[in-house]
Amino acid sequence: MLPVAFCGTMKKCESCGMPMEAKEDFGGGKEDNKYCVYCTDKDGNLKTRDEVREGMVSFYMKSKGMERAVAEKFVDEYMKTMPAWKD
Repeated sequence: MLPVAFCGTMKKCESCGMPMEAKEDFGGGKEDNKYCVYCTDKDGNLKTRDEVREGMVSFYMKSKGMERAVAEKFVDEYMKTMPAWKD
């Protein structure tokens, strides 16, 4: 079986948008999971919105050097666009 990245379209997490290529990128290590390892618990179940939000805020603060208030505003707007959080 070819890795997902070679199957024509790369899957992205429907919660945070992270590209998922390797089996380890998918929640619970399940390549049919629509959510990534960071947005799920060890069994591959989607974490709560608040847990995912906090993880994303921390990611943007560390990787992009954003201040917390800026990261929170960015993440809140971004999450509204993601399939897992539309509603």
